Amino acid sequence: MRRFLSLALLLALALAALPPLLGPSLPPGTELRLLSPDLKTLYGAWRVEGKRLLALSPPVAPKAGQEVQLLVALPGEKPRAFPGVAERGDVLLPWEKERLSLLRLLKEVYGLNPPERLWP
Repeated sequence: MRRFLSLALLLALALAALPPLLGPSLPPGTELRLLSPDLKTLYGAWRVEGKRLLALSPPVAPKAGQEVQLLVALPGEKPRAFPGVAERGDVLLPWEKERLSLLRLLKEVYGLNPPERLWP
């Protein structure tokens, strides 16, 4: 019985792990840009430097619940776009039937130290 509980716990932990939604890694020099859905308004831009996420300019807060596009550009690659929703200094990205926090992904999956909020 104890072995079964251990296996069940390991399975639950594996299923609870966040996916590498933005790609296998975010090396230094990777840029993240948060834009309006029509790509006309830039809300913020950040660059991965070591384990930190540094703002390239002061971010502008989108409205809470507003749809946004997250562009992720790895060094030497074309940018990839991810739809999301702005929420209290964070971006919620759709994954299966859930929404994943961008800040949580950056911390837990990619091992980065982002700010507590992407905008004030």
